[in-house]
Parts: sequence; structure tokens; C-alpha cells
Amino acid sequence: MMNLLAQATAPERNIWNATPGTSEIWIKMALLLVVGLAFMIGLVFVPTRGRRPIVMTFTFLAGLFYMAQLVWPQLPQAATRENTQGPVAQVSFWFQDATAVVGPIANILTAFILGLGIYSLLTIHGKRFARLQKDWQFSLLLLVSLFVMLFFGYWDWIQGLNPENAAKLAETPSFAGRAKDLLFEGMLQVMDAAMFSLIAFFIFSAAYRAFRIRSVESTILLGTAFIMMLSLMGALVVPWNNFIQESLAKGDSNAWVNFLRLTDISAWLSDNIQTPAIRAVNFGVGIGALAMGLRIWLSLERGGVSA
Repeated sequence: MMNLLAQATAPERNIWNATPGTSEIWIKMALLLVVGLAFMIGLVFVPTRGRRPIVMTFTFLAGLFYMAQLVWPQLPQAATRENTQGPVAQVSFWFQDATAVVGPIANILTAFILGLGIYSLLTIHGKRFARLQKDWQFSLLLLVSLFVMLFFGYWDWIQGLNPENAAKLAETPSFAGRAKDLLFEGMLQVMDAAMFSLIAFFIFSAAYRAFRIRSVESTILLGTAFIMMLSLMGALVVPWNNFIQESLAKGDSNAWVNFLRLTDISAWLSDNIQTPAIRAVNFGVGIGALAMGLRIWLSLERGGVSA
């Protein structure tokens, strides 16, 4: 197994050792795509009772590899195969070799998932447009936008495969590059900014309802939020801080009233209240993610492996 992994990671013997854009790499990608699709189609035709154990087995083995790699003792960076002996070191080296082979599999699965998502979009919105169901115009617009973006994106990518052509395109973008930038930066990102600008008003409305004084807790929350917002307003922070320093502290940098400056109050709230609370929330989220990961790994989350 170790020799096999060593051969797979060696550049001169790697099956992917081909120049990008050549017919050799395209043929290899096509063959592996056919094999992957054949496996997935075969899995679809497997009976439901037999499909679940297959998915559970692959899920457990994939998780077992990374779990074992995480808990196995790591060798120092200076350790090599020549100066480090013992079964623990050999297994650690085996994990290093295996990661270079197993790691890219996640990217391949992500590509399949992306393809599955595109297929789902085409199926749902294609049927809606073909049957002229409610809001079929939006489905048509989505499909047209999808294919136009794919067309110009791949056109620009293919033109950049040639090193000489890529150098020219870096100085003077082609029509495909200009069209792609117009669609992505001139339309998609602008619409994203507009959408998030609208979301800001919903957040403001939710904050207003949450900060209304109804209890001691809401009063503390309102006062803290008010101080933090004021500390971001330079037109108020500068005169208030000058008033504290010049009128109350009389220029004494050690006077306790200096802590009444908005910048100091906001910094204290951020360092002593906000940061510990965020760490506690992150700790809870980490525990929840660990529990969910274990459930998926052990196939206890039935929704993730059901047929």
C-alpha cells in the first residue's frame, strides 16, 4: 500500500502528469468521468436496502481516515524516512503519502455535487418553463443567465490556457474576458450589494424590536448597543473625548475620568464582554458541529444517507 501511494504521488509517474489543455489530459478526464458516472448510475439501480449499507461503508471509511490522521502522533518537520524508524513513524509517513492521494478526492466529489446542483436547477426550472407554470419568466431568466455565464466563462478560460495568449490577455482583455467581467463584476456583484443593502433595513427593524426596553436584560442590551454605535461616530467621539480630557481630567492622563471616553468604554466592552461571549458561542457551535459530524460519520443522521 505504501509503495502504491508513493507511486501515485511521484510526479514522473502520476497519471495526471500532463500539460493542461492537451488532448491527453482531456481524454483522462473523460474516462474518469465516465467511470464515476457509471458508478453513480449503478448505485441508483441498487435496491434501497442494499444502497444504504454501501453509502454507510464509504462514509465511515472516509471519516475514519481523517479521524485516524488527526489523533495519530505527528512527526517533527525535520523527520525523514532515513533518520526516523519505528512503526509509529512509518504509519505517520503513510498518512502523509495518503493525504496527497485522498485529499483531491474531496475536490472531485465537490465537482460531482456541483454538477448535481446544476442538474437539479435545469430539471426544476426547465420543467417550470416548459409547462409555463407560475413565474416561468423567472425560471427562463435563470436558465439564460446560467448558460450565458458558463459560455463566456469557459471561453475566457480556454483562451488563457495558451501561455503566450495569457500574457497578451493580461494586458488587453479579450471580448470574452470583458463580457465575463461585465456579467460578474458589473451585474452579479452589484445585485449582491443591492440585496445586502435591503437586508440591512430588515436587520435594523429586527434590532428595533429586540432592543425595546421591556426588562433589565433588554435595557442592558440597548445601552451597550447604543454606546457601541456612538463610539463609531467620529463627530461625537472627538468632542466627547476632548471634553473628558480637557475639562474633567484637566490634562492628567492618569485621572480615572479618562475611562469615560467613548473609545475606552467601547474597547472595554469589546474586550471584556463581547469577546468572551463570542468565544462561548463559538465553543457551543464547535460542540454542536462535533456532534453533527459524529452523527454523519456513524450514519446516525438518517437524512444524510437515506435512499
